[in-house]
Amino acid sequence: MSDFIATDSLLNEAQKAKFDALVDTLVPAGENALMPSASEVNVLAYIVDSAPDFAPQLAAIVDSFDNEFASSEEDRRVQLVQVFEQAQPELFSGLLFHTYARYYQDARVLEGIGLAAGPPFPRGNTVEAGDLSLLDPVMEKSHGYRKVAGIRVLTN
Repeated sequence: MSDFIATDSLLNEAQKAKFDALVDTLVPAGENALMPSASEVNVLAYIVDSAPDFAPQLAAIVDSFDNEFASSEEDRRVQLVQVFEQAQPELFSGLLFHTYARYYQDARVLEGIGLAAGPPFPRGNTVEAGDLSLLDPVMEKSHGYRKVAGIRVLTN
């Protein structure tokens, strides 16, 4: 047995072509050239980097489609994706979630829908470093639970 690694790519070329066709079926390019397709924003790299627990499932997802899928007309691809959605709803939902997550982070997409690229805060707001007086309204709330950084904290 050899220690040679054939590839470090998650998908082979045929699978990558099917994956690109799949995500482009989910989010095709806009007709006005302002909106890129999902494959143009590199959903595959996003999933590999940001969703390593989902990445191993990609080969199974693309292998659910026949070898002609990538070169098929859009109508046929849509039909096949609908069949896949019905047969594998959890995998489909995961793929759709990660596709949208990457798509709506792309600067071209944000600008295409009329939003400025980059973080929305503190654009237009000045926040002094270490100015904790901004928390005064929170601290003045009555006893009970406060949600702090995703953790519920009992305050007195």
